Order: sequence, then C-alpha cells, then structure tokens
Amino acid sequence: MLYSLRSLERSVRRRLTSDLGRKRFDRARQFVDEAKRRSGGEMALRLHARWLKFLCRRIAVQSDIWPQQTEFLNQFATVFGIAPAERREFVGLSLLGRLWYEWCFNALMKGPPEVLAPLMRVTGWEHFESCRQDGAGLILLPVHGQFSRLFRPYLRHRGHDSLEVGLTSGRLEEKGLMTPAAKRFELARQMHAAKHRLAQGGIACNLPDARQNLDNSRSVEFFGRKRQLAAGFAELALVTGAHVVPMGLRFSPRGFFVLEFGSRFRVPGPQSPHEERVESLVGQYAEFLRSEWRRYPWNIHWSHLHYYCQLPGFDLSPRAPALLQ
Repeated sequence: MLYSLRSLERSVRRRLTSDLGRKRFDRARQFVDEAKRRSGGEMALRLHARWLKFLCRRIAVQSDIWPQQTEFLNQFATVFGIAPAERREFVGLSLLGRLWYEWCFNALMKGPPEVLAPLMRVTGWEHFESCRQDGAGLILLPVHGQFSRLFRPYLRHRGHDSLEVGLTSGRLEEKGLMTPAAKRFELARQMHAAKHRLAQGGIACNLPDARQNLDNSRSVEFFGRKRQLAAGFAELALVTGAHVVPMGLRFSPRGFFVLEFGSRFRVPGPQSPHEERVESLVGQYAEFLRSEWRRYPWNIHWSHLHYYCQLPGFDLSPRAPALLQ
C-alpha cells in the first residue's frame, strides 16, 4: 500500500491533458511543499493530509497505484449498499486513511503527546467526565477504526490510564504466547486484572467488534448480515458495577482526529434476568457500531471491511431472537 508522495503526484500529472492543467498542478504542488517547509509541526501535517486527499480521490492514482485496493473498496461499497454518488468519496477517503496510517500512525502512537494532542478534537467529553465522579469503574468500548488505538495515548496525556482487555491472536504472539492454551490463560489473566482495576474505580477498554476471542459472544443483525459481538465487557460491567461508554475515533481529511464519546449505556436493574441484562448491553453497543459504520464507512479498518463481506446473511424469520431484530 505504501508509495512515495512523488509517485502519486506523477500519476496525476501525466494524466493531465493540457499545459494549463499541468502548470496549475505544479503551482499547487509547489505551494504545498513550501507551506510545509515554512510551518512544520501540526500545520504541516494537516496540510499534508489535505493534499493527500486531493491525490487519493484522483481516478488516475486509484487505477495506476492501487488498482486491487480500489477494486475491493468498490466491491465492498456494492455489498454494503453505499450509494453510487457517494462511492468516489468513500474510496478516496479509505485510501487516504490507509496511506496516512502507514505514514504517521507509529510516530503518533509512540511519539510525544505534544504531537498528538493538538491534532485531537473531542466530542462527548462530558459523558466521560460524568462517569468519573462516583468512584465506579469505567469500561470504554472503541470501534475498530483505522486510527482507533490513538485514544489510549491521548487519554494518558489527559491523566487517565487504561487497561486493555482482549488482545488479538497476533498481538498475543508478539508477546511470545504461541499456543492456544497460553493465549487462553493470558486472556483469562487480563479479565481477572480488569475486574480488579474496575473494582478499584479504574478504566478498562475492550473492543467487542473484534474478529477473534468470540467464545462468549452474541449474534446481532448487522446491515443484512449476522455478526458476533463479544459479550465479555457486559459480564465485566455487571460483576463490577462499572459504567460503560462507547467511543469512536476517526480521522479527518483536514489532518486531525475526532474522538467521540457516546452516552453511557443503560443497565437493566438486577430484577431482570442476567441474560437479558447482557443482551441489552450488547445491543446498545451494536447500535453504536452500526451508527459508526453508517456515517463513516471510510474510517473502518480494512480487515473489518473484508470480514463484513464474508459474514453469513441474516435470517429475517420471525423466530429470530429479539437481540437480532
């Protein structure tokens, strides 16, 4: 996926059919280069993203540089039901996100917070703060976006550490855990640590829209497909009394990020059966996840776009459980 900026620019320029068009393009490129050299820092990154957006939306770049990726994104758009008039924007932004991720994610994830913090725009922070006032724990539920992991260093910058629960198989192997038994033991250890952290009023984060670790999961209807969502977070919330807040983190083609905290989930009272309480929490996350996909499909991690295309169709028979409706 990774290509140099100049190769993208050459692809666009050689498709221009007039001297005037090429001169205009050269002036725009020169302006961007000079502005980045003069400004540096946040302004340079934002200007770079906007120039990349322009390039990634060009048909020439898509067909010359990323023909296979562009074909897949168009196939997903068809399966998912993105309107034809919106597909060019979807494909361009999806390519922008993937390219920008490869160029700057590690630097933002591991770099000093002074670089990341000015690029973050936060909405719904009041939902986060309200959950920190009564001493209860807090479970944060992100969505698998292309930059979703940036929320943890940002929260650390704001003075809030969090414990991650439910690592993927690949990340467990990076820790040297290679066998299924070792992975199960580590996941159980994480769950135990999370219970302790939440009981002490701390913060834990979990991604219920994972493609792995779905032994304890519930089926939901997801844009005409049947999808499993992990239910471990619901069990944690009910055992510890922790609040549950969903969150999305998306990139903006203007070069910054939007971190969105949703409203805390409603938890049915203890008079309700345990399974009904679990299904209610999973159902609320499912609705938040649908909203993120519906509004910002270009922000979703590509592995999850592939995953969606492989999901089985949803049974619309009246016998389907309430959670699936």
